[in-house]
Amino acid sequence: MFRKKRQARSGAVLPTARGWLVLAGGVGLLSAGVLFGYRELVILGAVAFAVLLIAAILVGRIRPMTVWRTVAVPRVSPGDDVEVLLGTTDNGRGRAAQLLADQVSGPDGVRLVELPAARPGDPGPTGYRLSAKRRGVLDLGPLESRRRDPLGLVATRRRSGTTERVWVHPRWEPLGAMPTGRTDDPQGIFDGVRAGSVSFSGLREYVPGDDVRHIHWRSSARHNRLMVRENVDTSHTRLAIVADDRAGAAGDDLAALDEVASAAAAVAAAAVHGRWSCELRLVSGRTSESTGDLAPLLDLLAEAVPSTDAQLPDELWRLRKRPSGDTLVLVSASINSAEVRQFAQLRDRYPRLVLISLRRYGTPIGAVPGVTVINAYDSRDLAGRWNNERWSA
Repeated sequence: MFRKKRQARSGAVLPTARGWLVLAGGVGLLSAGVLFGYRELVILGAVAFAVLLIAAILVGRIRPMTVWRTVAVPRVSPGDDVEVLLGTTDNGRGRAAQLLADQVSGPDGVRLVELPAARPGDPGPTGYRLSAKRRGVLDLGPLESRRRDPLGLVATRRRSGTTERVWVHPRWEPLGAMPTGRTDDPQGIFDGVRAGSVSFSGLREYVPGDDVRHIHWRSSARHNRLMVRENVDTSHTRLAIVADDRAGAAGDDLAALDEVASAAAAVAAAAVHGRWSCELRLVSGRTSESTGDLAPLLDLLAEAVPSTDAQLPDELWRLRKRPSGDTLVLVSASINSAEVRQFAQLRDRYPRLVLISLRRYGTPIGAVPGVTVINAYDSRDLAGRWNNERWSA
């Protein structure tokens, strides 16, 4: 309902700030002239209304247009430039736009990139360039066409076209060896890839998101709850990465999450390059699986924003309900000692537990039995400390 209402008002002719002042002055003059009987004031008030009416007629309604937008590289890193190409085609009746403005929504807010409107005979489309300043998502569009009268009293604008998304991936420092938990397990207890690949491992309770084709109906009837067959491939190593996207625990939540995302991206990149099966999870609940491609994992990290509803104990409970794996890496800038002890309780599900604590926004974490703790100042400091670890099984 709200969207339809906005579309209905698109292209409406409305006074500008200067126009509202002229309208208010006209109302005041007209009222004073009628109240005190001054014909001159009535005439001046009527002139103000007439000027606004003429301005509205001159502006008219902007004709609708078809918009296409092309982004040269939809996935970039902070500091890179984003080249955008825009083309428009006028449809229907109305007046041509005097100015085009493409809306850009990103981590730093919303702004408009102004472009000259195409004139008859102009060759080809127009374009502009953006600078991707920090990790996040840039939504380009819709395109806004504008027109106003020469005195700047009345203006009209119309939005056209859809949006295009650009992912600004976090930057990361390359890591060396990866922490191996337990591999080549012939029983498939601690496996290497997603459930549902080769051999039967066991039954577990259904979790939302599981493939319904793996439901074991006889066991479900016997246990009076949905049970799922857990099939594993024992030939590879499985890694789960949890990025802490909670808000309110660090001084600068967005900057802290940028560091967490960079550290998580470094681990994910090392896992994918090492042909590990990798799952990336946010504490807020969103997940992404790697199928040999790093882009889906980096997309999720680019889309992550500080979440006020995320709770680390809830994510640890979800991890306990998921298929077991070899290695679990938790990246956080705000974890405390009590939460670390809760994290250590997942030792029965993951032979190798690794905690990356970023001390720039939190306090160092001491030694915890069963957990490899890496206290790094930030994501850049992580590489050296990570590579100094002895990742023996």
